[in-house]
Order: sequence, then C-alpha cells, then structure tokens
Amino acid sequence: MQWSAFYGVLAFFLSAFLALAMALSFKAMKKRYSRRSPFAARQVGHVPGQQLVARLTDHQIEMVLAVALMYMALPLMFTAWASSHIDWEALRPGFVEAVYAASATFVFGYGFWSYMRHTVARDKARDGLLAERVTGMQLNRLIAEGCTVLHDVPCEGFNIDHVVIAPRGVYAVETKSFRKPRHASDDRRDPSHQVNFDGVLLRFPHFATRKPLDQADQQSQWLRRYLREALKADVPVTPALALPGWYINQTEEVWRNSSVKVFTPMGDGANFMAKELPRLDPSTRALIATALAQRFPVVAD
Repeated sequence: MQWSAFYGVLAFFLSAFLALAMALSFKAMKKRYSRRSPFAARQVGHVPGQQLVARLTDHQIEMVLAVALMYMALPLMFTAWASSHIDWEALRPGFVEAVYAASATFVFGYGFWSYMRHTVARDKARDGLLAERVTGMQLNRLIAEGCTVLHDVPCEGFNIDHVVIAPRGVYAVETKSFRKPRHASDDRRDPSHQVNFDGVLLRFPHFATRKPLDQADQQSQWLRRYLREALKADVPVTPALALPGWYINQTEEVWRNSSVKVFTPMGDGANFMAKELPRLDPSTRALIATALAQRFPVVAD
C-alpha cells in the first residue's frame, strides 16, 4: 500500500501537531512576559469544597475530550478511507483545492486566535476568583465581631462580591486583582508591591486608574436604593474596595474623607468594619440580611 493512502490521516495529525506546538509556544511566551500574581510566594487557604471543585474541573475536561473524540471518529475514518481511494498521481491541484487550503488556514487561524483570547480571559477570571476567595475568607472572620457576611450577591445585571452587615452600617465590597511587575521581589517594602491612593486615583507601579472606585461606588448606591425600597428606611451603605496582596499607601485624611474605603483584606485590614459605635440594631441587621437573601436563586429539587 502506498503512503498516499494515509495523506488524509497525516493531514489530521499535522494539524493536531501544529495546534499543540502553537498552544505550547503561546503558553511559554505568556509565562515569560506576564506579570506576577499578587499572591506570589504566599500561602493561601482553601475554601470549603475547593478540592472537589478541582476534581469537577478535571472531569469536565475529560468529558469534553471524550465528546471531541466521538465527534472526530467518523470524519477521521472517512477521511482515511477517502484518501485511500484517491488517485493522487492523477490529481492536479487547482482553484478549488486552493480555496479549501485557504479555508483550512483561516479556520485554523481563527481557532488559535480564539484560544489566545479565552486563555487570557480565563487567567483573568482565575486571578479574580482567587482574590475573591482570599477576601471572602478574611471577611468571614468578622462574623466573630457580630457582622453578617454575604458573598457574590446577585443584583440587576451585576453582582456585589461581598456585603458586610456590621453594627455600624453596611459595606458593599468590590474585590480587584491586579498583577505585579514580573521582576518584583518578595519584600512588601518593594515599591512594586505598593499602590498609592490619594482619594481620587489608585496609582499602581505600572498604571493609574479610578474605574474600580467608580464601580464600588455605583454598586453601593444600588444597594442603598434596594434596601430603601425593601425596608422602607434609609440604610447607610459604604463602598469599599479590597486589593488583596497589595500594600496600600494612604494618609489618615484620605482614609477619613474618601467616599470609597480602599483596604487590603490581609491580616487585620478588614477589621475597621467591625469598629466604632453601632448605628444599626440587631433587628434591623436581621431584616437587611433577609432582604439580601431574597436576591439569591432558589435551588431546584
């Protein structure tokens, strides 16, 4: 049997090899030039069920691969059969063959572009998930101080990462994860680990922004309106922005006067929510918790 009978199968494996090679090359390049995680060289605890979540992810990947194998079984075998019945010596490539080759190149390129786009989006989502988990675990410590802590509260087209119902008021907490420069040291006194907040802008080592501040403020305004409608009373809601893994430089004046409380949840960074004189009695806090609980979906049988 001539090798030409296997041209179709060889084309399939060539495509698979190129896909793997480009994916690994992109991964290596991304690792070389990407910034460091804000949790680099830090131990981070697990949330309940984290190992099960990892196992579920592994099973889902295996399920997708199994389905892909079923999808490819018949086309691959048909390609092998068809290539064995083609008279390759008599074949004269022309315009139609060029169109198919161009189409294959386009589809392959689109797939690689989609892979890169979703890889970057996945990494950002993974950073955000870890940041929210770390912040959530630190905020849960406030329960011992008489606070009620809710996570991932559904709103109207968005969610509030954390809501802390404290004796002094309600806090709408937005968590953000920003990566540090690639060659930052593990010493937190390194400027690469610090963000300067002047009450208007967050100044990171490599850029400045106020978008997270505006987002936290808008979410707190929505929450205040929602609680006003639900309880028929005005409830003080303070916007807060958590930047886990960063050391925040701000003056006492900025801390007192800024409408958004910027803090790191690490250590005792979130304890300010449980301090000062109470302004909400226990019955009001219970009503607030009940009103927010209505936002969560109902679990079906």
